Amino acid sequence: MKTLSEVAARLEGERQRQGLDYQAIAESTGLTPLSVRSALQGKTAPRITTLMAIADQLGLEVLLLPKVVAAGLQAQAAESPAPALSRVDRIVAQTSALSAAASGGKPPRAG
Repeated sequence: MKTLSEVAARLEGERQRQGLDYQAIAESTGLTPLSVRSALQGKTAPRITTLMAIADQLGLEVLLLPKVVAAGLQAQAAESPAPALSRVDRIVAQTSALSAAASGGKPPRAG
């Protein structure tokens, strides 16, 4: 299981990569700048809805996986990171193709 500090570090890294400040995220999520900063710096144990709102604004998704799936992905990544990522990419591509086919060739709706 990821620790809260690992989740916070991942979100904070993405915030920095995108060049967003806490105020911008706060305005787009309806949170206060203090709650955004505290969550991203791992200073508090935020609600899952707070993490989900922040992740959404950063173009990320919070996922819950069965432990066996997460362990399998971690084991593959430890052995060789590229195959694990390409497997995930293949799954995403297949899911997108199935979704497009089911919707009559239209791209899936966001959100």
